[in-house]
Amino acid sequence: MFIDTIYAQAKENLQTIALPESTNPVILKAAAKAQADGLANVVLIGDPAEIQAKAAEVGADIAAVKIIDINDEAYKNELLDRYAESPNKVMGRKFVEKRAGDPVYYACLMEAVGEVDCTMAGIDTTTYEFVLAANSIIGMIPGVASASGLQILELEDFHGEKNKLIGCTDGAINIEPTVEQHTGIAIASCETFKAVTGIEPRCAFLSYSTDGSGGMSAPVKKVRDAVALAQELRPDLKIDGEFQTDAALIKEIGEKKVKRPSEVAGKANILVFPDAAGCNIGGKLIQFTANCKSYGPLYQGFRLPILDCSRGMNEELAYDNIAFLCVQAANSK
Repeated sequence: MFIDTIYAQAKENLQTIALPESTNPVILKAAAKAQADGLANVVLIGDPAEIQAKAAEVGADIAAVKIIDINDEAYKNELLDRYAESPNKVMGRKFVEKRAGDPVYYACLMEAVGEVDCTMAGIDTTTYEFVLAANSIIGMIPGVASASGLQILELEDFHGEKNKLIGCTDGAINIEPTVEQHTGIAIASCETFKAVTGIEPRCAFLSYSTDGSGGMSAPVKKVRDAVALAQELRPDLKIDGEFQTDAALIKEIGEKKVKRPSEVAGKANILVFPDAAGCNIGGKLIQFTANCKSYGPLYQGFRLPILDCSRGMNEELAYDNIAFLCVQAANSK
C-alpha cells in the first residue's frame, strides 16, 4: 500500500504533532502507537491527570508521550508573549489569551510560535470550530484567497490500477466557491498532492458537462472560467476541464468524450468538485463503498499545516493521518 511510503517518510524526517483532543480513546491509542513506532513526536494538550486516567482506562501506553498542562500559567504566558511579538501574529494577545483555555486554540498557539510542527483535530471538534481557531491564530498564507481541504483516497484496485490515489477537493470550507477561489483550490491541491505523494498531479475540474456537452449554464460557465484562469496562472500544471467524473478518471471514456488532446482526461488523480456539497458527498461515497482508505483532509492555504480528521475516524486512520500530516509538515519547510 502507498501508505507504507508515507510511514517511511514520516520516520525519516521526524516532526512534532499537537493532538489537542487528548482524552479521546482513538487519539490516545493512535498517539501511543505513533510515539512508540517513531512515526512522530506526539504532544497531547490538556489536564495531565485526566489524560493519564483516560489512557489507563483505554489501555493506551503514553509514558513516552509529552503532555502539555493547559493549566500551566507560566508556560502559557511564555507562549502568549512570543506570539504577541511574532511578525506573523493574526490577533492581539488579549484575543488569544481569552481562547487559550480551549485545547484546539492552545495547539494552534503552540504551532504558531514553533513549539510544534503541525496540529491534527476534528474527532471531537467541528470543521467550523477548527478552521476558526486556525484562521484566528495561525493565519493564512499571504495572497491566498481562501483555505481549502484535500482528501486523499487510496483505492486498492481501480480498473486494474493498484493502490490508485485520488485527491478530492474541497468538501468543507468553500461552500460555493467563486471562480477565483475555485482556481486557488485547484492550484493548492496540485501542490499539496505532489508534496505529499511525490506523484505528478493531473487535476480535473468536475461538472455534469464535458467540454460543453451539457450546454453553457451558469454552473458550467463558472467551472470553465476557473479552468481557464488556472491554466493561465499555472501553465506548468496539468489542469483541465470541465469534465464529467467518468471522463476524468477512465481512459477509454475520456478519449471518447474529450475530442481534443488532454493530459488530464481519463488520467486525473485530483478531482475539483464544483462545490462543497458535491465533494463531501462524493468523497464519502467513494470512501465507504469502494474498499478504499481515506486520508485528511489536509488543509491548504494556512500559513502552517493542520489536518481536520473525521469524527468517524478509527485508530488505524488516526495513525495514518498523523503520518500524512507529518510528511506534509516536513515537506512544507
